[in-house]
Amino acid sequence: MLRLLHRHILREVVVATLMTLGLFVFVLIAGNALRDSDELLLAGRLDGWIVLRLIGLLIPYVAAYALPLAVLTGTLIALGRLSSQREITAMKSAGVHLLQIAAPIFFIALIGLALTLVVNFRFAPQARVAYKTLLADAMRDDPLNLIEPRRFITAFPGFVLYMGEREGDALKDFWIWELNQQRQVTLFMRAASGTLQFDEASLALVLTLNDGNAEQRNPDRPEAFSEDFGQSLFFEELSIALPLERILNPGSQRRRLKEMTFDELQALRNQLIADEQAGMIETPRPGAPSEQRLRVQMQIQNHFAMAFSVFSLAVLAIPLAIQIGRKETYANITLALVLAITYYFLMIVISWLEAQPALRADLLLWLPNIAFQALGAYGLYRASQR
Repeated sequence: MLRLLHRHILREVVVATLMTLGLFVFVLIAGNALRDSDELLLAGRLDGWIVLRLIGLLIPYVAAYALPLAVLTGTLIALGRLSSQREITAMKSAGVHLLQIAAPIFFIALIGLALTLVVNFRFAPQARVAYKTLLADAMRDDPLNLIEPRRFITAFPGFVLYMGEREGDALKDFWIWELNQQRQVTLFMRAASGTLQFDEASLALVLTLNDGNAEQRNPDRPEAFSEDFGQSLFFEELSIALPLERILNPGSQRRRLKEMTFDELQALRNQLIADEQAGMIETPRPGAPSEQRLRVQMQIQNHFAMAFSVFSLAVLAIPLAIQIGRKETYANITLALVLAITYYFLMIVISWLEAQPALRADLLLWLPNIAFQALGAYGLYRASQR
């Protein structure tokens, strides 16, 4: 009898989890694809095969976020339906303990935990690097098409571009803003016309502007554009090189921590420890991690904590689904989103402490998991007493 019940619950949860997993993967892929390649997609410069490959490479990247949400939502939907139909009450009346009822969900959560660990530390970083490389190769075929008329172009670090018209290499009514690290305008230029060329040797777009003016703003107060702090000048011809190295050759750039596998993160952490011991990197106090090592450890612990969130959210979802007992899918999805947003918000708040190594934010990242599991354990205890 117990085996039949486990099969019944397992089937209900697995079906609901797979359905919501597909939904969340689709939503997250759409958001990432539009964020990274909206200009290319809107301009129609990517063929269907490249788009499909890009979407495929995004799946491992978004799976780390979709899996916890899917297990949470699948648990709420399946147990909510069983609870609303009084099946949970019937099982408990037959002498089946709540933990026995929840055993298939714990099994699914542990499988999701293991899968998320593998995705976080191996497949997601590799897929993200491959995604950026493929996107760069697609742009390399015709980099001049990065400049589209009547659109604000933000693809170049430190610059915002705009042009009124373009015919081939000829530009008309060209605007350019140079930004500082705080995204404030430090230099503004406008030209009546110009030309656009690609320098393959230096991987840069060369803009030759004609009949324009430039305004240099006060670097100490760039926001005070209404005051006479800047200097204005007029020019007949001016050339500007916009580097494309980071866009067209992402492999030459320093890898971000999110793009490193577990072995790479561990190697970097060990190197930083050796540098600290040799006195090459300053630490806040003896034995404490440096800011650089803390960032690496934050990334490692974040991957682990995100994987354990599959189990933490599932543990909390079990008593909530039984207590609320809603069979409506939309109500359970809404509840799942509220819980997930709360969890991720706590993770983000803790990540803000990264700049203060003394607070050990890499260890504090486990607080949301501890809190959710404690609430879930308390809820399971209360539900088992009824």
